[in-house]
Amino acid sequence: MITRNKYRILTWLVVILLATNISMGVSFIYHKQQDKKLLEQVNIEENEIEVPAQQRTRFFREQLDLQPAQVEVFRELNRDFNRSAWQITNQLAGLRIEMIEELGREISDSQKLNAITEEIGILHTELKKETIRYYREMEEECNPGQRQKLNEIFMSMLRQEEDVKLPQRGRRNRFGNR
Repeated sequence: MITRNKYRILTWLVVILLATNISMGVSFIYHKQQDKKLLEQVNIEENEIEVPAQQRTRFFREQLDLQPAQVEVFRELNRDFNRSAWQITNQLAGLRIEMIEELGREISDSQKLNAITEEIGILHTELKKETIRYYREMEEECNPGQRQKLNEIFMSMLRQEEDVKLPQRGRRNRFGNR
């Protein structure tokens, strides 16, 4: 026979277990919804066209349905663009290192830093001009339908390149940490 004291203890134990199970269920549903939102956000970001750094000609051939003669022209345009873009990119990397080294000195030279930033700006302009030249020369080889798709690809590239990803205030990662 169960005494009254044991009955109370068992009742409270059932209540505690029930509350624990309900809170776990609510927590599970909440986190499942958060994961679903995160997955949707990732899928939206993945819908943007990403041009690969390697095998760019193959990418354009597939995306634009290029003819063999167009593929050869695109390959040559890509080689020319890569040569000039790499040269500019390497110069930019050198200037960034020089800027960081100057900033790290006990007393940094403001005039030197200003000169470096101006040179970085000039090189950025050159890189954008090379990109425009590259785009226009590819565009000349395309039919109207291919031009439209090429425009979409470049718009997506530029949007990704110009977007600055800043941490959002108060957002938690998927593990619940800030």
